[in-house]
Amino acid sequence: MFDQLENLLIKMAIAAVIVIVGMFLAKIVRKLIVRLSQNVNDRGALSFIGSCASISIRIIFVVIALAVLGLDMSIIVGSLSAVSLGISLALRDTMNDVAGGIQILFTKPFVIGDTIRIEDKEGTVTRIEILFTVLRTYDHQEIVVPNSTAISEIVINYSKDPYRRIHITFPVSIETDPELCFQLGNSVLDSQREHIIATMQKEVVIESMQEQSMIIGIYCFVPLEVYWSCLCQMNEEVQKKRREMDLTSVSPSVIVKSDAAL
Repeated sequence: MFDQLENLLIKMAIAAVIVIVGMFLAKIVRKLIVRLSQNVNDRGALSFIGSCASISIRIIFVVIALAVLGLDMSIIVGSLSAVSLGISLALRDTMNDVAGGIQILFTKPFVIGDTIRIEDKEGTVTRIEILFTVLRTYDHQEIVVPNSTAISEIVINYSKDPYRRIHITFPVSIETDPELCFQLGNSVLDSQREHIIATMQKEVVIESMQEQSMIIGIYCFVPLEVYWSCLCQMNEEVQKKRREMDLTSVSPSVIVKSDAAL
């Protein structure tokens, strides 16, 4: 009896070592694949493959550990199949995320390093995992977006073009001389002329008119890497010029935003 107990303890110890080695190996393989991804263009694919490889290695070593304990492999495989089916039914949303990750991998609507917007979340793609995509925002927050959401919602990929459009609007009284508004807008554009792309859209327009107000729009294109700095500086310049030129605004209660896509 003691011999059987001793054999069982030895098997359990070996099985535990196998599981630990599997977890350690899975982590090493994933790190190696992530490191390799630094030197290739399609980093998202290798990130996804690393996540899959890590999970697969863990499962394989757990199965080996169960076999060492003396369980029949046919029973193990059958049990895993039944468990997998149950998990698939219980975690349908998770399976959608996995399918979404595969779709992102092959269709490439975005890759690691792209600046994108999903719903109202905007940031740079840092990782594409088997279940989710990770964005890093401009204020260094990490946003985790399920892959099913990433493929079902509208995704704006700003990195597909080296330029990005700046669109600034501000209200003025309906009595304001439009020429003053155009002077203000052109002055704001001139303040960033070293960044603004002269060959692309650059204009000041009256976007809409209501009973007591006009909405003035300023449009231009700048390189993607200076978008935020230019936007903030232009907003600041708008406010300064409005005060200098004494362009009165109107009460927010009478401002109606235009739904027209410009």
